Amino acid sequence: MTELGQTDSRPFAEVSRSLLRETILEAADRLVAASNWSAVTMAQVANGAGVSRQTVYNEFGNRAELARAYALWSAQGLLDDVERSVAMHRDDLLDALVSTFSTLLAVGHEHPLIRALADDDGAGELASALVSGTRSLLVVVASGRLVDIITGTWPELPAPSVVAVSEVLVRLAVSHLLLPSSPPDEAAAQVAEVLRPLLESLRA
Repeated sequence: MTELGQTDSRPFAEVSRSLLRETILEAADRLVAASNWSAVTMAQVANGAGVSRQTVYNEFGNRAELARAYALWSAQGLLDDVERSVAMHRDDLLDALVSTFSTLLAVGHEHPLIRALADDDGAGELASALVSGTRSLLVVVASGRLVDIITGTWPELPAPSVVAVSEVLVRLAVSHLLLPSSPPDEAAAQVAEVLRPLLESLRA
């Protein structure tokens, strides 16, 4: 997003395509929020975005690619919340990560993507779209973003440990979101208990 008073330096065609993709993904998000992914059609997405169905196919190729793009786009929105939460607790690494974990679980519980992943009664299309080989693209992308957030806030921390902590937190969050066994605050307290020794050693 360009700040008020600033101009986007990208070529017009690139800006237009970015806006088109954003419009289509926002339409998909509204449909998923109102129903579930298995019930969403390409025609409905096109109608919601105010474009032709062929335009959606031209942009994403097929339904599986749209599912992948939507899931990664939607996950970035959740990670924007994570970044804001970390910024609010930047004076305490443990408090930042625990509060962020709690917030992520509380917000994610009603998030269209998380509900869609949990309720997908098709062939697991959204989940399948997020797996490349034996690795989850959602975990890879979210972990990478969390690494950037942590190192940008605490650049003195050792990079290998930040990478390890980030992936563990993301995997724990995904597990708790899809298979909740306790309220967000309780889950966050458990994470704090486990990570406290490691995080304190990193800050030391």
